[in-house]
Amino acid sequence: MKNAKMRTIKQKMNDFKRFGFTLLALSVFMYLGVIIPTETVTPSKTITLMTGTVVLLGLSLIFFTKAIKYKKDMQSIDE
Repeated sequence: MKNAKMRTIKQKMNDFKRFGFTLLALSVFMYLGVIIPTETVTPSKTITLMTGTVVLLGLSLIFFTKAIKYKKDMQSIDE
């Protein structure tokens, strides 16, 4: 029973880390869209990209926080 619970928690921890890294990478690409100068940049596009970047960074932070929580849970079960 303990082993199955540990395996489930470890899988959740790994999933949340993957989600966090994926969202972090996506936010980097969106931010690059803001800082790379182009001729067709309008203020509304810049605001949209920056809003998306901030939202994705926030979601990434939430997923990394959940991964840390599951890691602590796994350590407490192991003790």
